Amino acid sequence: KCGHYCRVFMTHLFSHVGLCGLVVGYAIVGALTFEYLEAPNEINQRSTIQGYRDKCLKDMWNVTETLNVLYEKNWTILMEKRLKQFENDVVHAVKNEGYDGKDSSVSELQWSFSGALLYCITVITTIGYGNIAPKTDVGKVVTIFYALLGIPLMLMCLTNIGNLLARSFKFTYSNLCFLFRKPRRTHHASSTQKQVEQMKGPVPKVVEIATLELCNGEEKTPVGDNISHMSSSPAKSSMSNNTVVVAEPSPVVVERVYHDSIGASEQRVPMLPVLLLVTGYICGGAVLFSLWEKWTFLNGAYFCFITLSTIGFGDLVPGSDIFDAESGQAKLIICCLYLIMGLAIIAMSFNLVQEEVVIKCKTVARNLGLLKSEYDDDDD
Repeated sequence: KCGHYCRVFMTHLFSHVGLCGLVVGYAIVGALTFEYLEAPNEINQRSTIQGYRDKCLKDMWNVTETLNVLYEKNWTILMEKRLKQFENDVVHAVKNEGYDGKDSSVSELQWSFSGALLYCITVITTIGYGNIAPKTDVGKVVTIFYALLGIPLMLMCLTNIGNLLARSFKFTYSNLCFLFRKPRRTHHASSTQKQVEQMKGPVPKVVEIATLELCNGEEKTPVGDNISHMSSSPAKSSMSNNTVVVAEPSPVVVERVYHDSIGASEQRVPMLPVLLLVTGYICGGAVLFSLWEKWTFLNGAYFCFITLSTIGFGDLVPGSDIFDAESGQAKLIICCLYLIMGLAIIAMSFNLVQEEVVIKCKTVARNLGLLKSEYDDDDD
C-alpha cells in the first residue's frame, strides 16, 4: 500500500496542476528565505550610510571651526578631500553592499516579500535582471542551491504547460478549420443524398460501396464488377438504368468523407496565428507596464520582449511604482504570473512552429537537391 500511495502521490505531483503548485510553493518559500537573509543586511547598510553622512558633516564643521580665518581656497581643498572620501564610501556601499540610496527612515525595502519573490522568479527562469542580488555570504550560497533545484523544476513545468497549451491550441485550430469547411460540405452532401434517394432499388448501397473503395484508396474490384455480382438481385433493372451514376459515384461524397477525416485529425498550425498570439501578448504586457511604470509603449514592449526571451538586460525593471503603491503586492504577483505565463506561451510557440519549420526546411533541401524526394525513395 505504501508503494501504491507513493506512486499516486508522484503522479499527481508531476501532473499539470502538481507542477504548477510545486513551482508556486517553491517561489514563495524562496521569497521568504531571501527576505529573511537579505533584509537585515539592507537595513544595516542604510544605517551605515547614515553614519558616513553624519561623520562627514561633523568633520566639515570641525574643519570650519578650527580655521581662525576662512580662506576660500584652503577651505575648499579640505572640504573637497573629505567629500571625496564620502563619495567613495557611498559608491562602495552601492556596488558591493547593496545600498539602494534610501535613508534608514524609509520603510520600503528592496528585499521585501514582493521584491524577493521577483528575484526568485528571475533566478529559476534564468532571466536574471541583476538589479537586485544577494550581498551576504549565506544568501549567495543559498542562491546557488536554489537555482540548481529551481531551474530544472521550472523548465519541467514550462515544458509541461507548453505541451498542454500546444495541444489545446492545435485542437482548437483544427476544429475551427473543420467548422468553417462544414457548411459548404454539408450542402453538397445533402444534395447528393437527395439524388441518391431518387433512385430505386439497392443503388444507395452500391454508391456506398463505391465511395468506400475510393476513399480507402485501395485497388479493389471495380464498381462495374460489383454491379455484375449483384445482378441476380430483384432490382437488376433499376441498377442497369442507373449504371452511369453507380459506376462513377459523385466526387462530392468522396470529398465529404475526406474532409471529415481531416477535421477529426490534428492539423499543422501555420506560423502566422502563433506569431500573432505572441505579438498580442507582448503588446498587452507593454500596455500594462507602461501604465504601471509610466513608461512609453516602446519601452514597455522592449521590456516584455527582453524578459520573455530571457535576455534580461536589467536596464528596465519594474521598480518603485509597484513596490510603493498600496496595491503593490497584487501588482507584483500579476507581474510574476505574466512572466511565467509568457514563458509558457513561448514554449508552446516553439512546440507548434517546429513541425512547420522542419517541413519547410525539408522542402527547401529537396528543391536544392540536398535531399531525395519521397518519390525517388519509393522508386528505389
